[in-house]
Amino acid sequence: MSMMDTAGGLPDSRYAPGVALGAHRRPSAEAMAIVQKTAATVAERPVALAEAFYHHLFLLAPGVREMFPAEMSAQNEKLCRALLASIRALVEPERYAARMEHSLYTLGHDHAHRYAVQPEHYPYVGHALVRAVRDVSQDWTTTTSSAWVWVYDWMSAHMLNQVR
Repeated sequence: MSMMDTAGGLPDSRYAPGVALGAHRRPSAEAMAIVQKTAATVAERPVALAEAFYHHLFLLAPGVREMFPAEMSAQNEKLCRALLASIRALVEPERYAARMEHSLYTLGHDHAHRYAVQPEHYPYVGHALVRAVRDVSQDWTTTTSSAWVWVYDWMSAHMLNQVR
C-alpha cells in the first residue's frame, strides 16, 4: 500500500478523532524538517507553485478541469495560502495543528458539498502537489518526496474525514 492509499489501523485520538495510525498520523519531526526546508524555497515562488500544481493536476486528471474557473488567479492564491498554513501548523503543532485540523475538516466538507470533489480525486491532487513542489524546489530527493507525500496524506485524511 502506498502512502497515497487510505491506510487502515486503529484511531489514535492524540492526533485527530477518526484518523487512523500509519500514513495519516502527523508527520515526524524529521519529515517536517525536510518539508520546512523545501517549503522555504517554494514559499518564495507561490505563483510558480500554484501554476505547476494545476498543470500537473489537469494532466493527471483532465476531467477535473471543469470544476475550476477559467481564470485561475484567485484559485492559485487560495491554494498557496492553504498549503503554507498547513506547513506552519505542522512545524509548530503545539500552536497550530488543532486549529489546522479543524480547518481541514471544514475544507473537506466544502470541497465535497460545494465543489463535488470525490474521494478518488485526492490521490491525483497529492501526486500533482508533490510534482509541483519538485518542479519549484531546488533540492529534491526521494526522501523529500516521501516527506511531502506524508504531509499531503495527513492533510487529505482530515479532509476526507468529513466526506465519509
